[in-house]
Amino acid sequence: MPRSLIERCQPDSICEFRASALQRYYDGLALSGQGNRTGAIYLWGYAAEMTLKAAYFSLVGLGESDVITWGGHIQPAIFRGRAAPLHIAWPNQGSGHNVQAWSELLIGVRALAPATMLAPGFAAQVQRCGQRIWRLWRETLRYRKNRAYLYEVRQMHEITTWLLANADAL
Repeated sequence: MPRSLIERCQPDSICEFRASALQRYYDGLALSGQGNRTGAIYLWGYAAEMTLKAAYFSLVGLGESDVITWGGHIQPAIFRGRAAPLHIAWPNQGSGHNVQAWSELLIGVRALAPATMLAPGFAAQVQRCGQRIWRLWRETLRYRKNRAYLYEVRQMHEITTWLLANADAL
């Protein structure tokens, strides 16, 4: 008997985040093309989240296939963002999925070391992406019956496409 989908999942890692981000991006394109607007935004939000997380964990030195866990990596990253000198206003609700906070963490940690600092215009674009996504997406969309407007779909597609296209520079 074949193994179930859940049994075939790999542990979270930078490599898995990047591969999954691309898959969810293409899944979102398929949904969007079928008129499933909110579903497309939902998947693109996860693609953006995974892209930012992969960039952050790569920046802090994790290997491509190192296992990323809540208690060992994600939660400490959130605590780091909330603490001095970054002081990111990182809410508790949905903290692991807060794309705006993840973009601010990535920019902030890069700014702490001149060798990793992003160019000001590029850093501002990353921050704008995080802010724009957070206005359009939450992981809790799965519980909502709302239908996204076409302009929201276009915006989310544009933002996610930009993040994926610039993932190596993040």
